[in-house]
Amino acid sequence: MSGSQTVGAAPDARQARVRLVLGLLAAAALGSLLWWGRWETAPQHAYPDTYWYARQAATMTGTPPAEADRFAARLACRQGMPSPQPGASCVTATRQWAADLPPRYRRIFTTRPGYPLTVAPFVLAFGERGMVLATAALAVLAGVLAALAVRLLGGGLVAALAATALLFLLPTGFWLSRLLAEAGAIAFALAALCAAVPLLRRGGTARSRLLLGGAVAAGLLASTVTRPATGLLLSAALTAVLGALTLVRRHRAGWEAGLVVLTAACGVATAVWLGLSAALDIPGAEETLQDKFTVHFTRPDVPDPWPRLVELNRDFWPTQLDAWWNGGAPLAASPLLALLLVGFAALFRALPGRAALLFATTGATGLLTLVAHPKDSEADRLVLVIWLPVVVGLAMLLGRPARPAPDTPGEPGQPPA
Repeated sequence: MSGSQTVGAAPDARQARVRLVLGLLAAAALGSLLWWGRWETAPQHAYPDTYWYARQAATMTGTPPAEADRFAARLACRQGMPSPQPGASCVTATRQWAADLPPRYRRIFTTRPGYPLTVAPFVLAFGERGMVLATAALAVLAGVLAALAVRLLGGGLVAALAATALLFLLPTGFWLSRLLAEAGAIAFALAALCAAVPLLRRGGTARSRLLLGGAVAAGLLASTVTRPATGLLLSAALTAVLGALTLVRRHRAGWEAGLVVLTAACGVATAVWLGLSAALDIPGAEETLQDKFTVHFTRPDVPDPWPRLVELNRDFWPTQLDAWWNGGAPLAASPLLALLLVGFAALFRALPGRAALLFATTGATGLLTLVAHPKDSEADRLVLVIWLPVVVGLAMLLGRPARPAPDTPGEPGQPPA
């Protein structure tokens, strides 16, 4: 009987893997179509940050600095970035604007190599179009990983494709289709979350747990190297929340190896980046505050950046919350604010506690980013990860209308293969 069960199980497992791969390919096709739609419906694809990323990518291909300057300026201007000097040639004005900025400002970008490293091979092969193709590839990867996360959480094919669609239809889709680091940061964060989901379950071998833990740490570090405001806050927040959960679970039922490995992986990612930042003098939070208060280092440093940040937040949040509530901000005109609340409610409705906590913590780091950079004109971009729990929650509710089972050894749902 045991032998016949084993023989029968192997084809079933293969079929499940084939279905999973086909589903992810469908998610890639859907994501490509939706990304193209987002790209075509907005006239501006480049921003001032785009210039620095494009310049760094060109430099990585061996392009001389002067030619890299011209390449980056041409690309940014052709992709809709307004001229820094209205009435003047966009390319000439952009190059002059960049040349006038202090080296301290440039270094903020040169110490974020994740996005340019991804773009560089595409630029080498396709020139200016390479940056568009690389950004599209990162965005489509994010859509596929959103679908994979839902599948790993126990959702079906419809739920997985719904996750991909929601990722591009919600405000995330706009920023995933701009020539900025957001597509890479979101894709790498989702990769870390996909590796984290199996670690929430009890069971598994020590080797598989260590491999998954390594994948979590690698994904978080990749997100941090791409956009520190996203990756570092995410890894630090997950370390704190999962560490507390681990201690609570240990008090109730003893140590859970998966939770311990997951918490350690997040802690390692946080510690590695902080160690590298100290050793290589990578610009951190205080330097970005000085950038803000000195208008890109064109004025003397301020002696009190942190008290000024507290004061900024005290003035910022009452106005911002009122704008969100009354539909006056791009993040959340009233229907989107309602969708945000419904999405978080769906997350806790559709998933067991620890899985919902994982994604809710991820979303909360969007608000932490806005606390660190209170700027109303960029609020929707800064809080971008707040939509990831909405994507997962709504997709899972679509695919699993029944209330989830309580904590079991298989939570938060068995993977399809």
